[in-house]
Amino acid sequence: MPGLDGIQGPRGWKGEKGDIGPTTPIQKIAFSVARTSNFGPASNAVAVPFEHTFTNIGGSFNLGTGRFTCPVSGHYHVNVNIHKRRDTGDGPFVALMKNSGEIVHIDECCDEDPYDTASNTVIIHLNRGDELWLKLITGRTFSATSGKQATFNGFLLYTD
Repeated sequence: MPGLDGIQGPRGWKGEKGDIGPTTPIQKIAFSVARTSNFGPASNAVAVPFEHTFTNIGGSFNLGTGRFTCPVSGHYHVNVNIHKRRDTGDGPFVALMKNSGEIVHIDECCDEDPYDTASNTVIIHLNRGDELWLKLITGRTFSATSGKQATFNGFLLYTD
């Protein structure tokens, strides 16, 4: 049979701080590249190589092939900016590719404005080993200058 409630005793001593628990290292993966000269027109659809690196954290972007090879599975933020100059004929038309599949198109064509820029941004899931690249559509030119208006950028948002 319970007894009567008594008065509360004094507060106890503060315990010692515990050990730090396990942590997951933060994955840092990002690339930002640009073309500095025109590319094309292409007689068939080809990958766009790049010439300038702003950043390549993790070393997963290959300038020569124009391909980002995913080092860790997760969701990535990807952005493409293209530039049109009147003296290069039809404006650029590229597809953002994941392996051999088209994700989005970026097209800047068919108007009288001599200089234009177009862009597209996606958040996409990639598995380790997947490749992202830009495919220049047959007959089109990828315009660029030393001003680096044509860029391809991506970074890891979070891992699986």
